[in-house]
Amino acid sequence: MITAIVIPVDPGQPVRLQQLETSDIDAYQQIVGGNLQIVGLERPLAGMYLNESGKLNRMRVNHRATTLVWVHNSAFRNHDVIVGPALIVGPPDRHGDDTSAPQDLTDLLLHTKRYRVQLWTGGDSRWMNDPEVFTDWTEAYRYALQQVETQEGAQEVRVVAELDEELREQWFRLGIENPWISSADDPPFTRNSFVGCYSVEELEQNIGHGNWAIGTAFYYRDLCFINQVEGGDEWLTIRHGISFESMTLEPSIEEGRFASLIRRLLTASKEQCQALTY
Repeated sequence: MITAIVIPVDPGQPVRLQQLETSDIDAYQQIVGGNLQIVGLERPLAGMYLNESGKLNRMRVNHRATTLVWVHNSAFRNHDVIVGPALIVGPPDRHGDDTSAPQDLTDLLLHTKRYRVQLWTGGDSRWMNDPEVFTDWTEAYRYALQQVETQEGAQEVRVVAELDEELREQWFRLGIENPWISSADDPPFTRNSFVGCYSVEELEQNIGHGNWAIGTAFYYRDLCFINQVEGGDEWLTIRHGISFESMTLEPSIEEGRFASLIRRLLTASKEQCQALTY
């Protein structure tokens, strides 16, 4: 059984989650209204099923699904549209079966309150924040497509969850209370020091880049790491409103253990974090 994201063609019907058996092709076809065609998505990797004959059958344009595809697969941008209901699943497993829709995408579409658009120019490894903040993901995605077309040098675009201000303030307070982090001056540690990562892979890439200044801070979901050593690898680790450990992360990256470490940290309770039993 997997969990899929269903995007109805009628904008008045909410996007929803649906449980499916991967072997039940009839259930897939019932959702899209016919034979299946799949379109690949990126950031995160996923697949969108749609009706193979939707255009021949003059099905209505699915504007929400189209904007999603145009942001998550630039090859379709301004070249094709999605018609009829759409169904999003995760990438196939080693047996070729569908997996559940990526949790990061599910959280973004169904469990996020505020959204921000980020642009990538290719000349810098960092995604750049646009100043606008949205409370509706469809508005954020439409704005993202406008920006990637009009901003000079923009090559890619994405929509991300805006950091909750309460979390930002909590992390900043814990950082300032740390004598090494509070001493950062080039650059200084501020409320704007926190850089969002929107997948475990992106978090690993950023931390693994190495040679970070004191006060450099990366977060994924509600897990935050703040560097405590100039050019080093000692990260104050924060979750559940507490700083509970100083972690050296490069060995876990080099040994291929980083993703499993992050999964354990994200599932650990406050008590497990405090007891270092995650």
